[in-house]
Amino acid sequence: MALKTAKRLLEDSKRMSRQPDRSFPRLCALVFSLLLVACPALAHHSTSNFDQNKTSKITGVVAYVSFTNPHSYFDMEVKGANGTEKYKIFATSKVALLRYGWRPDSVKVGDTISIEGRPDRENPHLVYMLRIRFADGTEWSRDEIQQ
Repeated sequence: MALKTAKRLLEDSKRMSRQPDRSFPRLCALVFSLLLVACPALAHHSTSNFDQNKTSKITGVVAYVSFTNPHSYFDMEVKGANGTEKYKIFATSKVALLRYGWRPDSVKVGDTISIEGRPDRENPHLVYMLRIRFADGTEWSRDEIQQ
């Protein structure tokens, strides 16, 4: 009886050794899937492309407004020595701006506004907003946000 059991165990182990171990490929697929989901989220929320050592101050006319999540932004046309230049101003999310007292009509197409913010390291026409003077003269600053 013990001999039959030993033979059966030996045959089972041989049969099992011929079947590939599928746990490692499954683990790799799981880790890869998690990285695919996590990396865009990390990249999306980064402001490292904006130069924290420089500040741009621009005044111009609002050409387009996107008061949305995950980030609001608006386009501005700024008159300069070389004609009209286009800027894209990035802000935080619609939800956060609403909490800070903004309304959907706080910035409208055609408004003349002034912005102070961090320019992009490669394209100075992309700016991350720190302060704004609205068309009605009121001001808002990220410094006012309670952390």
